[in-house]
Amino acid sequence: MDPEIQKPLTWIDPKTGLEWQFKSPGKMTWYQAQQYAASLSLEGKKGWRLPTLAELESLLDRTKARSDGRPIMREDVPFRDERPYWSSTTYGANSGSAWIVLFDGGYILSYYKWNTYYVRCVRG
Repeated sequence: MDPEIQKPLTWIDPKTGLEWQFKSPGKMTWYQAQQYAASLSLEGKKGWRLPTLAELESLLDRTKARSDGRPIMREDVPFRDERPYWSSTTYGANSGSAWIVLFDGGYILSYYKWNTYYVRCVRG
């Protein structure tokens, strides 16, 4: 790959208008992810945060499915992986847990906030 060609730092979703962090910084706890998002600056822009569960789900294409019937990530999303990502949405029945979206099959699950999952911040 040409070293002069760099991937963008952000992507604006044409479906929602949300601006997404292009590259995930990796895995961290929900609490670490909140702190990370609050301090993030990309392309001189601040105001980053963890996406809500609904915002993360907007990256799924529920009109198409894998052979097991689970939804896939939308084809126009440029950062395609199958990792589990934190949402900012706390699980209502247990404030010590939050929702994640596992893009390997579109699973939506809640886990303890001290577990480590991937992070991709959003703004808008």
